[in-house]
Amino acid sequence: MLNVNQLAVSIGRHEILKPVSFDLAAGQSLALLGRNGAGKSTLVKGLAGLVNASGLAKIGGLSLTEMTAKERSKQIGYVAQDFSSTSVRLCVFELLLLAQNSQNMNFRASPESLVLAQEMLERLNLTHLSERMLSEMSGGQRQMVALALALIHQPKLLLLDEPTSALDLANQLQLLQVVRDYTKEHNIVTIMVLHDLNLAHRFADRTMILESGRIAAEGETHQVLTPQQIAQSYGIHCEVFTGSDGYRSIHPLASL
Repeated sequence: MLNVNQLAVSIGRHEILKPVSFDLAAGQSLALLGRNGAGKSTLVKGLAGLVNASGLAKIGGLSLTEMTAKERSKQIGYVAQDFSSTSVRLCVFELLLLAQNSQNMNFRASPESLVLAQEMLERLNLTHLSERMLSEMSGGQRQMVALALALIHQPKLLLLDEPTSALDLANQLQLLQVVRDYTKEHNIVTIMVLHDLNLAHRFADRTMILESGRIAAEGETHQVLTPQQIAQSYGIHCEVFTGSDGYRSIHPLASL
């Protein structure tokens, strides 16, 4: 379980993220929504330890805010908006092995790490890229590799900052399906920054909307993403339909 209590982030005198508090149960995924500049990425980076944050955050009873960077990296998998480390001269399979064996000074990959790397490639449909360098890939392919590297650590908390921004529609659905299935199978907690409200409807158990660094709404996705809340938070009129597959779909009509 993730417990966040009064987490806040300031840069200089500007408080970008006001104190926020929320809980997520193991096996749940949260869509973090809001307009540009609302504080979504800042919240995720605060949890990841990439920016200085005040307040408390615990995962499985362990205090993230009191951990060293090394200790926190064992608990958190993080995928940035743009995975652009193309200067690394290792292929994807080697990167997956290195991520698992980085503390081994002799860098001798265990049989278990070899199996796990192969399983991760298959899960994300990346087997055909196993011998490719990052510099030889598209932005979308690198984003999928970034997810594989985040999951290979078997984290308790997965943080995704706009994971679908570089992906085509098919790969958006594939990536978020993998994330949702992995979250439930491994009983972890996932927070993902999204801009597509329909993807949030389909793949997030819960949704939080930020406005000017504050929580404007938080709860089960179908209870948060109502026409009234969308009008308030995004300034647009919309209709919400339930499709034949049981998923809700949001159709913008006009700006307010």
